[in-house]
This record gives sequence, structure tokens and C-alpha cells, in this order.
Amino acid sequence: QDPPRGCVMSLSGNNAKLTKAAVTMTGSSGVLVAANPARASVTVSNAAANAVAAIDPTGGTAVLTAGIPLAPGQTVEITGKAAQSAMTQIGTTSQVLTVYTGA
Repeated sequence: QDPPRGCVMSLSGNNAKLTKAAVTMTGSSGVLVAANPARASVTVSNAAANAVAAIDPTGGTAVLTAGIPLAPGQTVEITGKAAQSAMTQIGTTSQVLTVYTGA
């Protein structure tokens, strides 16, 4: 079964502050976000038309076959204590992930 595409995301909170970043991948495991004990959420979007990416929310070496997969057009949100961890990513060289972090 294909994953849903074009997911709608709802962010709420009276004091939420979001920061947007673009992470360009190299084809090898790399940093998605550094650890941050003040972070409340991490939202990652794969806007690529035809390239799969993966993230490792534990900060270990990201691998396409063992991470959280992000198909083209897919978005994942990590909240709470899990969002405070360092995270890594892997995907096609020059592919870009959009990352929103909230504190």
C-alpha cells in the first residue's frame, strides 16, 4: 500500500515558535538536527518528486532500509521528549528535506 501523499499537518500552541531549515543530503548519513533539550517538535517533509529518504530519530547512522522512510511528498512529525534527540538523515545526493523545529 502506498503511503499517503500531501499530508496536512496541524500545529498548535499559544507560544509555539517554528524555525524552518532546508537540509541538503549527500547520499550518506548526515545530521538532520542536533540534540536540543528545549525542542518540542520536529517536522520533516520530503518534497522530492521521485526520491525516497529516511531519518533515524536516535541520531545513529541513517540507512534507507532501517530508518523511518519518507516517500516523495510525505511528512513525519516527532513530538515530546523524542523531538529533543539528535537525528540523522539519508537520501539521494542533492535531495532536500524541509525541517521545521518548534520550541
